[in-house]
Amino acid sequence: MSYRVIVLALFFCLISFRMVTAGEQARYTDSIEKTIRGTPAKKLQAELLLAATRHFNATDPDKALDFASRALILASKADLPELKLLAMIEVGRIRALKTQLTQGMEMALKARELAGRLDNKKALGEACLIIGMIRIFQADYADSYESHFTALRLFEEIGDQEGTVKALNGIGNICYYQRNFNKAYIYYTKALKIARERNDSIQIANVVNNVGLVLVERDQTNQAIDCYQEAIWIHTRLGLKVRLATNYMNLGSAYLKLTRYTDFKANYDKAIDIYSSVGSRHNLALCHLVFSDYYKDINDPQNELKYALLAYTDGVRYKLRETVFQSATVLQEFYLSAGKIDSAYKYAMIRNTEKDSIDNENSTAKLTLLELEYNYDKKVKEDSMKQQRRDYITIILIILAVSGLITTILFLSRQIVKTKNIRLEKQRLSDEVEFKNKELAINVMNLLKKNEFLVEHTNRLIEIQQKAAEPDIKSDILQLIKGLQRGSGDEIWDEFEVRFRQVHSGFYDRLLLKFPDLSSNELKLCALLKLNLSTKEICELTGQRPASLDVARSRLRKKLGMLSSQTNLVSFLSQI
Repeated sequence: MSYRVIVLALFFCLISFRMVTAGEQARYTDSIEKTIRGTPAKKLQAELLLAATRHFNATDPDKALDFASRALILASKADLPELKLLAMIEVGRIRALKTQLTQGMEMALKARELAGRLDNKKALGEACLIIGMIRIFQADYADSYESHFTALRLFEEIGDQEGTVKALNGIGNICYYQRNFNKAYIYYTKALKIARERNDSIQIANVVNNVGLVLVERDQTNQAIDCYQEAIWIHTRLGLKVRLATNYMNLGSAYLKLTRYTDFKANYDKAIDIYSSVGSRHNLALCHLVFSDYYKDINDPQNELKYALLAYTDGVRYKLRETVFQSATVLQEFYLSAGKIDSAYKYAMIRNTEKDSIDNENSTAKLTLLELEYNYDKKVKEDSMKQQRRDYITIILIILAVSGLITTILFLSRQIVKTKNIRLEKQRLSDEVEFKNKELAINVMNLLKKNEFLVEHTNRLIEIQQKAAEPDIKSDILQLIKGLQRGSGDEIWDEFEVRFRQVHSGFYDRLLLKFPDLSSNELKLCALLKLNLSTKEICELTGQRPASLDVARSRLRKKLGMLSSQTNLVSFLSQI
């Protein structure tokens, strides 16, 4: 295992434990620093710094920003463009969340430009999300829509579902800020569906929290509280305190709507403590606005004015147009009810100016246009994919058809060759049998000649024996005649059977299988008949008279079950 892999493994073992107390966080930071100092490779150092950044993102943004900034400097000096890009995205996101909008936008724009050069679509999508988030803070909703839809296309193109959830959630946020709650709910539920399918706890908590916002606006406050509590449970389990602050703030707002003031204040105090510690001025300004509403509800005009002014001051300082608009609206109504017309007029003018700059109508039209473009592009891509699938299927079918045709041709060719070979083999065997039959016929003829020769000389000996005067000579000649007759018959038949079995092997076995009662003489007669020998030839071979042979043939027909005289005995035996 390489040194680099070992160091990374040790580091990720460290970050797998959530640190709760300040002392534990400090010790954890020391462990990270020691690991980084003990790592000579610049690339590995930058990777460790980025990992530490992600660990502290939701618990200590200041530390996260420090680690991200150091990673950016290190990657820039070491000429590591991919790591530099990741560091820029982290720095831009953290600065945006800390309401350092100018610095955050500058970094996000640089990251977008570098991601384009590196053709890193995931990083490009993340940069667009940061730009879109900052545009929400600045109430530039039209540009925010543009950035979020760009990110959505990029994430869908590369199949990044986590990024897709973030983009859909961001679009829902813009709709919510524009008070287009129905549209916001549509985007939130789309995002939540994907997050739950992926079992992504962090994204589930983020989106569930936002669904609660819409439910409050629909007067479904109790259901909204359930959503907030689910998000709080997840973020508490994961130790993500910055996101917990948002959940506390929204849960407090729900309790305020139900006039449960104690619960409202308890949750808002928790949110303000966290936001103050991490320097999230945007969210603090929102908290101040809600506190202004709270003090108005309990008829405390002094604190109502105090918190409205705090929200307005933060809005102006950090260029939060929506916050300036809302706080100016509260201040206008406050001074108007107090009879301070000049102050009411001042904030009315500010309110109207911000309202014009927010330009909800144009941004709503922008959303409609972007949705149309997005849906059209998606349909075009789907149609293109369907056409590609059809083309692939057509190509596959053509390939299969051609393959099938080739296979069929090859099969038929092989069958033709095989059939031809079988035919040739049959012809060869037939020729061989015919040749052997001819050879056998020649041998039979030779045997007949031989037998004829023996018979002729036997007859001659008989004539000599009859003429002989001496009894001893007569007896000897007679013994010689009997020996010749007996020996010639056996030798002729033995030689015949050897030749016959070579040509017609298995004939006797097949014959006996069908007709087991046949005698040896009948088997010999069947063999001679199979060779289509004439009665005369058979008689010469067997030494029988023609009349005896006819009787033998008749008995054989009966044993073979040939009752009809029309059936040819030779033809019958030739089939066996």
